[in-house]
Amino acid sequence: MLDLTQTFIDALHRLETERDVAAIAGLFADNAEIANPLVQYESGGPNAAKTFWSQYRDAFEEIRSEFRTVSEKDGTAFLEWTSKGSIDGKPFTYEGVSILETGGDKISAFRSYFDTRHIPTARSKGGENTGRVQLSSQTNGGQTNGGQNQTDSQASGNAGDASEEDMVQAQRDAAEQRAGGGYS
Repeated sequence: MLDLTQTFIDALHRLETERDVAAIAGLFADNAEIANPLVQYESGGPNAAKTFWSQYRDAFEEIRSEFRTVSEKDGTAFLEWTSKGSIDGKPFTYEGVSILETGGDKISAFRSYFDTRHIPTARSKGGENTGRVQLSSQTNGGQTNGGQNQTDSQASGNAGDASEEDMVQAQRDAAEQRAGGGYS
């Protein structure tokens, strides 16, 4: 288990420095569950892991996670970490705990817990080769939800029709709403 945990940490560092999504996504079992305070995949496996970790990395200009405590018991690893980075030139630091559960030589569940208020709510201008999406200013008839603009796909709640850009925007809007004391 500790070997898989160290492989996960190494793959996360490769994702953060080199944007290597394949290394970390390949660690997840076919029915793996993946969740954090912003998103949840109940049984998406490596494809969900690829989406999850791509969106994680694309949300930041720079990000680096350091693990201060790693422990394991009965096929479950507990990782206490601090992540530092920047979004649109604004530095941030946030801390949390991640839990890895294994099924054989693969990760069967990944859950991460952190306070979303510690991540800046900066908006990216995106652009070529930045790994960041261009955020749309289109709103749903100018209507807002809790002071947050919504795209048509967000307002309908139909995630099946949402593009990856819409998903990233929804995650940012949820973080902003939580930071303002609301719940999405």
